[in-house]
Amino acid sequence: MNDFPKEEFANRISRIQENIEKENIEAIIITSPSNFRYFSGLDSNFWESPTRPWFLVISRNNPIKAIIPSIGITAIKNTLIKDIEVWQSPNPNNEGVTLLKKIIRNFPKNSDIGFELANETHLRMSIQDFIKIREELSDYNFVDASKVIWDLRKVKSDIEIENISKICSIASKVFDNFPNNIYSKITEREATSLFKKELINKGADYIMYMACASGQGGYSQIIANPTERKLDNGDILIIDTGSTLKGYFCDFDRNFGFGKINQTSLDAYTKLWEAIESTLEIIKPGIKCSEIYSSLSKNLLPENNNNGGVGRMGHGLGLQLTEPPSIMQSDQTIIEKNMIITLEPSIELNKNTILVQEENILITEDGYKLLSTRTPEKLPIIN
Repeated sequence: MNDFPKEEFANRISRIQENIEKENIEAIIITSPSNFRYFSGLDSNFWESPTRPWFLVISRNNPIKAIIPSIGITAIKNTLIKDIEVWQSPNPNNEGVTLLKKIIRNFPKNSDIGFELANETHLRMSIQDFIKIREELSDYNFVDASKVIWDLRKVKSDIEIENISKICSIASKVFDNFPNNIYSKITEREATSLFKKELINKGADYIMYMACASGQGGYSQIIANPTERKLDNGDILIIDTGSTLKGYFCDFDRNFGFGKINQTSLDAYTKLWEAIESTLEIIKPGIKCSEIYSSLSKNLLPENNNNGGVGRMGHGLGLQLTEPPSIMQSDQTIIEKNMIITLEPSIELNKNTILVQEENILITEDGYKLLSTRTPEKLPIIN
């Protein structure tokens, strides 16, 4: 188990119970790994095995209940959850379905039962089983509970802020020293291997995400894994890491130039840095995501591009690499104290070449705090 105090989870459960009561939801059924971890504290990468579903049931008035495969009984007993039912799994013909139906039937008929059904959530159970349960319990209303969950999760507690701050600090130190560790002709794969080792040496738990790209004066994408491509004169390398500490992510990138970089790319790099710098001046509680997007995108996007080459210019951050809200023109979410977001502007140099910069920030009482060390104002050059 992670070493968070159990009071942290008791508070989360109490607050979600308040939320579902306001929304007139009788109970919510949690199946996704991040929400299961958020409400139970179960610290495990066993989610990488897709064979068995796990269920948490949080109702208005009853203690939190776990319906889990028998392999998890010892681990779940180390959490604050005391009401536990198990079944022998794998059992493709009945993966907890009978137990889950029994629990739902304990609630008043025609009541609303919430599941994770909307954007940026998912069901980690067989869709066929979900459809079967919904059909067989037609005297209940199966509704989306994503909003009530995200309304709670988007604002971080002190202990969440502490862990995200720590992993951002670890990754920042590795990034800041990285120019001393790479050299001309190094491959993308070799560079990221060095980076991963330094992250672990500095105290990261896992490197759950590491994208890498390079090319002359920029790169064509920012999501793929590293290749055997060698870094040569005129190349710009980007590394984007989503590393974790006690389950919580950092998510930011840095750019590195090799040899002589063309002036157009250097100017674009400066534009990105200035876009973040000017946007930081307006960040505070009460600002909308759309306003942040407008500030970041000013002077960066072609006139006919209203969404940016990567679709948005930042997002929420926490137990997941990306969380709501999105920093984009259509997102009217109001930023609140203790939210943690990324600022991630991009600039398109031509059809196949972009540059991106990213920072992680905490929203404070009257402004912000950088959790990542600030991107260097001038592109670091490896000679």
